[in-house]
Amino acid sequence: RKVRFGRPAKSMTLRAHFVGVVTLVVTALTATLLFAAARPAVDLVGTSDLVSRPVVGTYLGALPGGRAPPLLSTLPYSINMVMLCFAKDNNGDGIFTAFSSWTSIGSIAADRANFLANTGTTRTYLISLGGAAAYGGIFRIKGVSVDKWISNAYDSTTAIISQFGAQGAEMQFEGGTGDSNFKAAMDGLLLKLKTNGFVGAIGPFYGGTSADYSHLNAANIDIVNMQMYATNCGDERCLATQTSQAIAQTPGGASKFVFGLCSAPGGASRRPSPMVGLTYLKNSLMAQGVAGMFSWDAEDDLTSNPPYCLEDVGGAILNKWAADADPSSCHLGA
Repeated sequence: RKVRFGRPAKSMTLRAHFVGVVTLVVTALTATLLFAAARPAVDLVGTSDLVSRPVVGTYLGALPGGRAPPLLSTLPYSINMVMLCFAKDNNGDGIFTAFSSWTSIGSIAADRANFLANTGTTRTYLISLGGAAAYGGIFRIKGVSVDKWISNAYDSTTAIISQFGAQGAEMQFEGGTGDSNFKAAMDGLLLKLKTNGFVGAIGPFYGGTSADYSHLNAANIDIVNMQMYATNCGDERCLATQTSQAIAQTPGGASKFVFGLCSAPGGASRRPSPMVGLTYLKNSLMAQGVAGMFSWDAEDDLTSNPPYCLEDVGGAILNKWAADADPSSCHLGA
């Protein structure tokens, strides 16, 4: 059986089956050989081997409610993509800076090596740019040309990517995209990232910034993390209507659409519930060939019942592991 939902722990003998392996190189090779026959071929996004499908992602590091992010080494193996949030362009000149909380999460390089050793596949890390309006997530260009902003943004973002060992970046200007230069700037930055071998993603929220993101050049975008948790949908029928419209606003369509659900409590502002969202994913959405699903956020995933159930159940649905794909088993925490 594949390593699927195991948590890294003091002992990995129950899930990893690599007893007696004494080096990371040998462990990685053994994992690849053991699981190659049973695991479906990895479907790669874009032009690199940096993203595995189906995507099962989470956001981490924004200090929601003041809570510190979990260590990368404690994330379940169901998660194969992590967005570090958020890097900020404080002055509108394209010079992004990393968020302070990222220094406490552990080594990305070590985590990716451990993930590969125990699953035979890749965990991808992206630097998420922007964020909510209250935290500097409004796109703007001030005091520089569009070309200079693109140049600054590429240089500063790739410096952060290099510093932390990430594989690319995501555009997540949730606070606003109304600047007339938004499309030119985003297309320019995403093109430079793609041309130089990095993963390029966008993170619109449906009903808000999704219309502006819909005009971007799909050729430069690997995945679209579409936030669907402000739809106030209490049932599958409502969610189906909203999601159909969201896919229509997704550059590249369903094949790049990553279905975003929320593990943070918040009433109607955080609907659909995990059970409704996962049920819709299982009954209808997966058949449309979507790229995957993600949760906002890892800090709140810890309070779910059981912890990380959005990713565990979502991953089981997307990978057609029927025994583990029960949407009714996932509930929000307090």
